[in-house]
Amino acid sequence: MARSTAWRVRERAESSDGPPPVWSGRSIVAGAGALFMGTVLALEVYGLVGTAVESPAPADGPGGAVLVVPFMACYGVPAVLWGSLAVVLPLVWAARRLSGRLTGRDVWWWVPAVAAPAALVVTAVAGIWRPAAGPLAVTWLTGAALLTGAALIARDSALHGPRLLRTLGYGAMAMVAVLVVGAGVFAAGLVTEYTPPQADAAGLAGTWNDGHGGTLRLSPDGTARAENLKDHEAAYQDDADVARAKYRCTGTGTWSYEWDDSTSTWDQRVSLELADCELGELDGWRIGGTSEGLKLNAQYGDADDPHWYTLTR
Repeated sequence: MARSTAWRVRERAESSDGPPPVWSGRSIVAGAGALFMGTVLALEVYGLVGTAVESPAPADGPGGAVLVVPFMACYGVPAVLWGSLAVVLPLVWAARRLSGRLTGRDVWWWVPAVAAPAALVVTAVAGIWRPAAGPLAVTWLTGAALLTGAALIARDSALHGPRLLRTLGYGAMAMVAVLVVGAGVFAAGLVTEYTPPQADAAGLAGTWNDGHGGTLRLSPDGTARAENLKDHEAAYQDDADVARAKYRCTGTGTWSYEWDDSTSTWDQRVSLELADCELGELDGWRIGGTSEGLKLNAQYGDADDPHWYTLTR
């Protein structure tokens, strides 16, 4: 009780001269803890969503986020501490200054009002690699939520004392809740896990294109012809522009559909052998898409951050 009274007296004394200070060790640590737990929760939700949406390869699911926690505990702590000091606390300071100047008092809702436009910076950087509107919108929403939560907790810590243990405890409970709710949603059939449709050789025959002038014709008799397809893997290994003629392929060969029906449809492959170039993965092109629109996918680049070359009809 005495400590709580002391905090109130200190807050009143500081409020008379302006907003209370936010640059303290406890607020830095509280903001870092919120960033840490918020990132894990975001990965969990992303894993659940990724399980239900179309993708070229099986998603890691929410369990992947749990596996990331030990890695983040070792290497992510310095990052979240720096992020709290360099990003979160300046947001808290800016929100409180604006609130004091424009309304004459310190109100919490200025924190999300400042965090939302600040998240646009993160979104702009992400747009360099993933310019599509959908992923950018998700990036902005995730960034705004992370910054708002961390800033509110850091603000609360600056006003009322340490909040790290409470943040970690509530974060751990939220992690369990997300797993339980997610498992329940899938178990009840409200959301279904995505799996590639079952294909067959007859359904795969035809002309496929990459949307950039490259085509692949798979004939019913097992012959194949590629025209102006891109060898993304070779260009990636050479750190070169894939549009250069050197990394385009035209040639003839054979193809076959391979799948053991005792395994998952994720294991379906189109084996392609061309005389003049090598395209796709060593074990063949992966079949994806939907029953209304099949896709052929070939992975290239870093195995930990794969890129996909996709052909459609």
